[in-house]
Amino acid sequence: MSTVTVPAAPVRRVAPVVAWLAAGCGLVGALPVAFFALFVGLLSLGYEDWRGAVLGAVPAVAFLLVLVGAVLLLTGRSWLVLVLGSALCVGFVGVGLAAGDLREDPAALLWLGGGPLLAVVLGSLPVVRHWVAARRAARG
Repeated sequence: MSTVTVPAAPVRRVAPVVAWLAAGCGLVGALPVAFFALFVGLLSLGYEDWRGAVLGAVPAVAFLLVLVGAVLLLTGRSWLVLVLGSALCVGFVGVGLAAGDLREDPAALLWLGGGPLLAVVLGSLPVVRHWVAARRAARG
C-alpha cells in the first residue's frame, strides 16, 4: 500500500497587509517614546543624574524592541517581539495616564497609545501568526 503525499503550497514571501500595518503602527507609536527617551536621557546626563538616564533608557529599549520586532515580523521570523515591544509602549502610556499626565490631551493619548495598541492587536492576529509559522517551517 502506498501513501500519496501532497506537496505543501508555497509560502508567500511578502508579508500580509495586516503585518505591514502592525509594523507601521508600532513604529509610528514608538517614535514619540524614542524621542522622550533621548530627551530625558541626554538632559539627565547633562545634570549628572544617572537615575534619569536609566529612566530614559527604559523607553529606548521599548523603541528598539519595536524596531527589531518590525524587521523580524516583515521577514517572517517572529511576531512576538513586535507585540511585546508595542505592549511595553502601551504600558508606558498607561502609567502616564494613571499619573495624570495625559488626561488633558486626548490627541496625545490617541497618538501615543493608539499606534502601539493597534500593533499589539494586528501583530497577534492568527493570519500573521500563521504566516510567520509557515515562513519558519519553509526555512527549515
